[in-house]
Amino acid sequence: MSCNITSGFTLGCRDNVGSIKQIYILSGSVTNVTDASEGLINTITGSGIFYTFELFRETSDYSENVTVAPENGTVVYEQNVNAVFFKMQTSTRNQIKVLAQNPTIRMIVETNNESNTSKYVYVGEDYGMQLLTSAGGTGTLFGDRNGYTLTFTGREPNPASFVSASNETELLARLNGITIS
Repeated sequence: MSCNITSGFTLGCRDNVGSIKQIYILSGSVTNVTDASEGLINTITGSGIFYTFELFRETSDYSENVTVAPENGTVVYEQNVNAVFFKMQTSTRNQIKVLAQNPTIRMIVETNNESNTSKYVYVGEDYGMQLLTSAGGTGTLFGDRNGYTLTFTGREPNPASFVSASNETELLARLNGITIS
């Protein structure tokens, strides 16, 4: 195995934007992921439904951190999704309960980066994500948030890959046996 870098990085245009738009959480299973190239997914094959969880702008985020342990010869990528759901209500409470009980969550994160043709990130590919914390509250003032903040975390042997799609129609075309609801 070669550990030589193969290219550099340029700044490019200022057409980047942060935050995430929504997350898709799979109720089902994945049997195969086909790469178009290193770090770019062509198809995700399995069964079930990716349920859409819409997020209000500038409230939620995705991050990935690498931890290298030279003394052990290991590299681990920690993927984190912080999602804010408005309004404390029974239906949301019930979904959070099921998510907390699920030890292997597969998720696609849609970023707000419209200029990128690969704005969908597939997280939890090998070992899955887990809902590790959820905090719900009403706030104090009338203008405070009433809702939940959920933190999903996963640890993977590789960085998350992007799905080769620039919109939901293209994303659906990349899913084989899995639908979006």
